Amino acid sequence: MSRRQLIAEIEQLEHQLNLRAEIVHLSGALVRHQLAQVPPALLVGGGALAGALTQRLGAGRTWGLGVTGVRLLPIAQSLFQLLRRLWSPL
Repeated sequence: MSRRQLIAEIEQLEHQLNLRAEIVHLSGALVRHQLAQVPPALLVGGGALAGALTQRLGAGRTWGLGVTGVRLLPIAQSLFQLLRRLWSPL
């Protein structure tokens, strides 16, 4: 490869990296916004419950449940949106 081609490839990869960094930044902002909507007592209670479950089930089993939950999250979000539309006033 010539020097010019290498520079072009590096610039393209840098552009892709910048886009991915922006996506991560926006995702983080969305998570912070969503967490701000949750009452603090619910966050603390959820954390305490997660800690108790981790102690009770063990770290490996809890990790597996968490991974399964993350995989099912898009389905649950779609279901919640559907239910919200069904019960929202017309």
